[in-house]
Order: sequence, then C-alpha cells, then structure tokens
Amino acid sequence: MAKKKISSSKEMGSIPDLLAHFLADTLVVYFKTLNFHWNMVAPQFFMYHKLLEEQYKELQGAADDIAERIRMLRKKAPGSMKEMLTLASLKESPSSLKGDQMVKELVHAHEEMVKKSHALIQYAEAQKDQGTSDMMIERLRFHDKQAWLLRSHFSA
Repeated sequence: MAKKKISSSKEMGSIPDLLAHFLADTLVVYFKTLNFHWNMVAPQFFMYHKLLEEQYKELQGAADDIAERIRMLRKKAPGSMKEMLTLASLKESPSSLKGDQMVKELVHAHEEMVKKSHALIQYAEAQKDQGTSDMMIERLRFHDKQAWLLRSHFSA
C-alpha cells in the first residue's frame, strides 16, 4: 500500500500539535508500562519487573523532552490527564491482563509509536525542523528496541 504524501502543513497540522498527540501517546505507554510493572504475575516476573522499570523511567524522561520541545516551538504543552486522554490515539489497558497479554499490549504500543515516530520525522524534515526530527529519531530508536526486546519473549 502506497503511503499518502502530505501536500500541506494544513493536512497534518503544526509540529507542536503533532508533538502534543505524540506526548499524549507517550504517556499512555508510560502508564501501561507502570501498570504492568506493578501488576505483572508471570514466571519471568523479576526480569519483566526490571525491564519495565527501565522502560517507564525512559518514557518519563521522554515525555519531559517532548513537552519541552513543544514549549521551544512557542506553544503550550498539554498538562492534564483529560487533555492527554483526549489527544491520545492509544488506549489504556486494564491491570487484570495476564503476563503474556501485558507483553503483547506493550509490543503493540511500541510498534504504534514506531509508526507515529516515522510519520513525525518525515513531516519535521519536510518542514526543515531538524530539532524535532532529531528528537523523534531518538524516540524511534527507543520504541523500536523496546518492541524487539518484548517480542523476543515470544520467539523460541
């Protein structure tokens, strides 16, 4: 399937607006990860507990970086849970999932963030915004690696 070319900034929105959506999705992944860190019950509990702790700490720092980038671009960063849930395209996950279901949820979330990162990088580069593009490349690498680490649980 061919990717649709963005012909104008009006079609996609402003970079700060796109970053606000990415920030909201980052926080959804953060809370999923934190939720699963707290509530994981699985034979590999200790390994997941440590991995998810590393991931949620990275996501917390990333959220701060994204919000600061929005401010650098002279827009106000969203700051309430209500705003975040309105802006987010990813959905929350219940604590009642089993260990493997939790891992699958996180794999999906990170894979979605990879797609969103690609789109934002492409758009930022088209707008000649190297600062945003560079930050999003870092986000892409993080989410791609985390999806791989979590997917590896199911590879034998």
